[in-house]
Amino acid sequence: MVEFLEGLALASDQALTRAQTSSDLAEELAKVKEDLATMEQVFASRETDLYLEVANLCQIEKDVKKALREKSMEAVDLEAKILPLRTRNIELGDKLAELKGKMVDLEDKSTRREVLMGKVEGELVELKIELAEKSESFERAEEELMNDVAVAYGEGFQDVVAQFTCAYPETDPSLFHESKHVVDGQIVP
Repeated sequence: MVEFLEGLALASDQALTRAQTSSDLAEELAKVKEDLATMEQVFASRETDLYLEVANLCQIEKDVKKALREKSMEAVDLEAKILPLRTRNIELGDKLAELKGKMVDLEDKSTRREVLMGKVEGELVELKIELAEKSESFERAEEELMNDVAVAYGEGFQDVVAQFTCAYPETDPSLFHESKHVVDGQIVP
């Protein structure tokens, strides 16, 4: 019997151990179910939060795409405005280069003309000096000629009066003088 009792005790111990294990397992299962329910609630809450965040991100993405489209249209409009200005800027740059070339040519011409003008002014000064000398020489010659003419006139007049007096001795030679002349048939001084 001892053996039987031992067997029974062993079986009962095993049954108790199993029962204890079963009750521990039931408690553990209940705890796991409770943890699982808590995790389901946390997961559901987290899933809801993620859906809300995704919806919010989708809305932000739409807003960003709309803003990007608007900015792209603005960029296209600005590019349409800038392109003629760039073209005009290039044209003005070409015109500026052309004008700079012309300006260099004009400066060269101006420099050459200034040099030429300096030469001409030098020649003009020489000509003025030469002309002044010739004018002075001409005035002296004119004065000498006038003096010679006056002397010749005076001598010629005296010769004429002498010849006239010889031809007409009865005429008074005092009537004739170089400074006298005839006005309306009368001799006046």
